[in-house]
Amino acid sequence: MNSFTHTLRQSLPLAPAQRSFVRHESSARRHTKMLRLHPHPSMILNANSPRADHIVYNPPSSAPTPLITPTLFLPKDDPRRRLFAKATPAAAEQVKPLPPPLREPYEKSYHLTLADCKNIRSLRNTDPARWHRTALAKEFNCSSLFVGMVCQASEERLAQMALKAGKVKSRWGPKRTVAREERQKRRAGWGGADGL
Repeated sequence: MNSFTHTLRQSLPLAPAQRSFVRHESSARRHTKMLRLHPHPSMILNANSPRADHIVYNPPSSAPTPLITPTLFLPKDDPRRRLFAKATPAAAEQVKPLPPPLREPYEKSYHLTLADCKNIRSLRNTDPARWHRTALAKEFNCSSLFVGMVCQASEERLAQMALKAGKVKSRWGPKRTVAREERQKRRAGWGGADGL
């Protein structure tokens, strides 16, 4: 909100209706009705309930089919093996078509030699602003990931890029700054269960 809007709002008197934020019965009942549900009978503790931690068995609403468990994991005398054998072969071998690929499948080519790799490094060192990863990948018909594996950016180039990113970040407001910090925290937790 800019200063003009703030000043304008301060100068206007508040109407009595704007001061009260009370939810009336017509809408309050709707919102609190779902909170008054009684717990499911299987979740109510009684005298027969175990006192220590235990596993709650909550089976699915539908009956299991013999197709759920692969026969490899079934014992030899399990009755589900017979059920699986009686199942129609059409149901067991029913193959659904896969969705179309997101991009056309392609054959990877390993066409770059050691001389090409040396050439990539020399171009990157001579003019890193012009010969960045994308430009080198287009020039040598390879991926930018491969260019990054062949040669790293110099310390000067990394400092320039960090300075440029710092200028952009200095124009961010508090909301975007907090959002980016939270994103980095979430990204740190991607590696395992001990992240957040």
